[in-house]
Amino acid sequence: MSSYKYSKLVNDDIRLLTLLPGQPESELKVTIHHAPLRATSEKSHYRMPLDDLQKGLSLGWVAEETAEDKCLFWNEKLQTSSWVHPDGTVTGSLPGSHADDVTSSPLYEALSYTWGSADKLQTVQVLSQDDLRETRTLCIGGNLAGALNHLRYPDKARTLWVDAICINQNDISEKNIQVPRMADIFRSAVRVVIWLGLESDNSTLALSTLDYLAAQVEITKASWVRPSPGCVHQDWFHSLTGMPYDDSTWQAIVDLTNRPYFTRLWVVQEIHLSNHNAVVQCGLSQMMWQRFRRAIVCLMWKRHIPRCISSSKLPMLGTFCYNFEGLNFATLLQMVTHLECFDPRDKVYGLLGLAASSLLPHIHPEYALPVAEVYRNLFLGLQDQLKRLHFEFCSLRTSRPKQLPSWVPDLSGNLGELLSRAAGLVSGMSRAEATYHAPNVLEVCGIQITTVQSNKGTCPADTAKRLTALQTWKPDDLMTGTYPTGESNLDAFITTLVQGKLRDRFPTIVTWSSLQELKSKLKELLARSTDPSDGHTNNIDASSYAHELRFLSEQAFITCKTGYFGVSHKDTQPGDIICAFLGCKVLVILRPWTGGCFQVVGSCYLHGFTSAEAFLGPLLAPWVMQYKPDSCGVQTPYFFNKDTKEAAQQDPRLGELPVMWEAIQKDRTKDDPQFLSLFRNNLTGELMNSDPRMLPEALRDRGVRLQSFKLA
Repeated sequence: MSSYKYSKLVNDDIRLLTLLPGQPESELKVTIHHAPLRATSEKSHYRMPLDDLQKGLSLGWVAEETAEDKCLFWNEKLQTSSWVHPDGTVTGSLPGSHADDVTSSPLYEALSYTWGSADKLQTVQVLSQDDLRETRTLCIGGNLAGALNHLRYPDKARTLWVDAICINQNDISEKNIQVPRMADIFRSAVRVVIWLGLESDNSTLALSTLDYLAAQVEITKASWVRPSPGCVHQDWFHSLTGMPYDDSTWQAIVDLTNRPYFTRLWVVQEIHLSNHNAVVQCGLSQMMWQRFRRAIVCLMWKRHIPRCISSSKLPMLGTFCYNFEGLNFATLLQMVTHLECFDPRDKVYGLLGLAASSLLPHIHPEYALPVAEVYRNLFLGLQDQLKRLHFEFCSLRTSRPKQLPSWVPDLSGNLGELLSRAAGLVSGMSRAEATYHAPNVLEVCGIQITTVQSNKGTCPADTAKRLTALQTWKPDDLMTGTYPTGESNLDAFITTLVQGKLRDRFPTIVTWSSLQELKSKLKELLARSTDPSDGHTNNIDASSYAHELRFLSEQAFITCKTGYFGVSHKDTQPGDIICAFLGCKVLVILRPWTGGCFQVVGSCYLHGFTSAEAFLGPLLAPWVMQYKPDSCGVQTPYFFNKDTKEAAQQDPRLGELPVMWEAIQKDRTKDDPQFLSLFRNNLTGELMNSDPRMLPEALRDRGVRLQSFKLA
């Protein structure tokens, strides 16, 4: 029997697979045909706008939009929710059913799955549509074969789109055309089937447990967890409420969320492009994806969960479960850096379906391009689109692709240890001032803050060994000294260990500790002898500190000549300089290079420089910078006056806006940077996504000595 030969796709055609009926474990038989993919139309559902609903609400009630596009009314004080407007007279507060949201031609389901090992291939029979006696063979992976065997009906055919079969994987030119169309393919499917694998490890118990939990909660688009109106367990939504599961149930959930599916990058866009009919399937057991997502987000927000959960992949599933509406491509990259793909170009191409249309000209799939060129084009495209620099992704990896400049991120590996430092607003609401000199130099504008004096070593991944590292890191005068900002060395050191990720600064992230809570837990540990050989740390349960020290893996502790300290890339050396660049949210470590240029070593957290202090000076009491989620769930900075309890969007250090400028509000889109302030020039009509008071000429007028740096 000969192998199946692909015929060329023409015009707007895609391939579709018809899975022929059969009994379990019988030979898989399919037909393959071409069909034009036409635009998807979505049925509209009338609902009064949220702002209008909010205006008519009595005190204490707010109108929120759920992840499933419903309007939920929530009362924080009463801890109660409702689908019905509290006054009972407003209509149009609920959308219609989503059961038949999408109408498309042709009708098909799309399969979201992982390819699995290439050494476990199986054969599927491809029958000719014209003559079913004419048969060819096609090799597919074992995981796909298992999926098709469980998806086929015993008595009728089923039409599917499956990437491994419906795209000729050996034809690069076809892949270059079809990969950008995958967004439309998954968006137009009548249903997406999320295949997690065969039934095993109590997977049916895990799904049924999660399904019941989902009936108790709702998730808003800003990722708040609320009780579902009329639910049985009104308190299960709360982050402090424990769950009544035994060890076997918790382990079943761990095993389910640790499956390979949740390690792959391509499936992220497949999930986020699916409609409300999407299902999760494991063996023959199913549950709706929307309910699966609700349950997972609820568990992610729990403050007290078993150690098996906190050390599993479940806390990382926000990439799959959180709302992506309005998130720019750089933010998406941060969320998927830990996920895997076979081709390093797919760290970019695998998310194209979620990118803003304005970015697509910079990253059209071309699998023949060198990896370095793909990454450079993306970085320059993001700079052009968002007016920001994204050096938080950069590091001097020894395995970087050839010809990749140090200022271009190497996206091929897991950047988690780098992105843990990206929790500040180092350059305020400024835009990038950068010029590209082909082929490999980027000239940027900023300021040198200080010089690295010492690197006190890297914190190991092993939690027990981290305790020893802390003893070598801590300042000699930890308990008595004063930090350059005026606070105690102890407060500065503890804040540095979590790189500013404290509930004091992010009040809505209830899973993070406050500074006082961390001090209570770590003070005794830090007060011990600085000599790691004296055995004092041997009697400590290191696992009890795992949550507090989770941001330190592979981080180095550095001290600076000006008395500041922080955490940085492990390859940081004495003599490296630390800079803040306009339009960049992290501090950047530079190393002098040839020709008057610098290499980007990586980013760093330097305590005392997380709120634009490098450009504007310290934020004086009683003002502090805090963060709260916007309607898309993006943590957004604001300024809080501890004395008056006033919250302000504008930085009090900047003074009044120039008379020709005004601050305006708008909904976040994929064309907006993570930290967004929008201003309009009433003379020219110019719109700017940064503060005009942070432009280079305005800063120079304040006496800021900006410098130019050429990065190679």
